[in-house]
Amino acid sequence: MPAAMPVIRLLCLIALLCVPPRMAAAAASTDLRYGPDAAQRADLYRPDTPGAAPAPILLLVHGGSWAHGDKADPAFIQDKLARWLPLGFVVVSVNTRLLPDAPPRAQAEDLGLAVAWIQRHAAAWHADPGRLVLMGHSSGGHLLALLAADAAMRQRTGAAPWRASIILDGTPFDLPRIMAAEHAPFYDKAFGNDPAQWRAASPAAQLSGANPPTLLVCSSLRPHSCQRSRDYAAQLTARGGQAQVLPVARNHGQIDTDVGGDNDATRAIVAFIDAQLGRHARAPDAPAIRPSP
Repeated sequence: MPAAMPVIRLLCLIALLCVPPRMAAAAASTDLRYGPDAAQRADLYRPDTPGAAPAPILLLVHGGSWAHGDKADPAFIQDKLARWLPLGFVVVSVNTRLLPDAPPRAQAEDLGLAVAWIQRHAAAWHADPGRLVLMGHSSGGHLLALLAADAAMRQRTGAAPWRASIILDGTPFDLPRIMAAEHAPFYDKAFGNDPAQWRAASPAAQLSGANPPTLLVCSSLRPHSCQRSRDYAAQLTARGGQAQVLPVARNHGQIDTDVGGDNDATRAIVAFIDAQLGRHARAPDAPAIRPSP
């Protein structure tokens, strides 16, 4: 281990040097506890020039097949910070417990605790708990969808409804259907072989009432991704919610790492968020989001 330390320090130095200037200027507080478990931690980033009005909040939930990933992974966080901090957002990136210590439903409960924690503390950050937007990629998108769908889970964790959701290629909405067909082995590790557990962890099976307005970004390069997103969007709208599907010709990982960069998908996401928050009209160069055929 001692011999490895110079390499680790060098990598950390390189990472710091690569941080975008606007990100480096932001006020950051890392590894804040939102729950009793050591894994229940959040990183908080505040704009270096706070606005006169309380800031909107963007909560980020990383992916990783419910078993790995981290809130501070540069590929996940840097471009999102570089995009939304200059727009005046407070950004919070969270970790939950992971497999094998916690199954997906327990991870979604952790997310509920994080949402409640943010809503309680927002005023101290000069932020507005009523203007909270959640964004999750892959398994993080599933956790977000499950929490949004399950009213009893939100009540248990103290999470109040939030303003809008963005799900980045997180398509396990109907687990009984997925598990009955050919699927990746990590689904078995996450959800086991009990159909009752599949249903309990399925956002589609837990839907109760209208969800927050939801943008489902899907990879048109992946089999079933956009169709599953369309099917779930139809269920959300049937229950009185608003849902839009944004197909993007990028792979699963790129759907996440592209967000925040100079691309049409990011501009569409920014426009969606601003429309839900009533911040301003869509910028001329931001593509409109239309229901996918």
